Amino acid sequence: MTRSARFTIFLILAVAFYVAALSNTVYVIASPPDLGWHTVLRKVESVVAFTVLGLALAWWLAGRRYLSAILIFGMAAYSALIEAGQQLTGSPEGWHQHIFDIACGALGGLIASLIAQALPLREG
Repeated sequence: MTRSARFTIFLILAVAFYVAALSNTVYVIASPPDLGWHTVLRKVESVVAFTVLGLALAWWLAGRRYLSAILIFGMAAYSALIEAGQQLTGSPEGWHQHIFDIACGALGGLIASLIAQALPLREG
């Protein structure tokens, strides 16, 4: 598959995850507030989503230098964009929660980096 096709897939995923992250409907469906542990579930889901998106990024950028750093900092930056979007749409979270969520993005990028190192990703 061409690099531009892989970029398109990455971009579609990034936009879809961003829209989902700003959707209150998705929030309620993915981690129902009546669950006592809904916050933990939501954080685990976010790390999984950042890992998936990080793997798509690794697939697009296969063969690039500093891929691990790009994945970790890239997912943290993407998470920060989500946090900014949530803040603009009226999120009641405080700054400490935003920082924790950004750390979840970095963790997803780290996990993606470790998986990507074990996969036979090639330039295309």
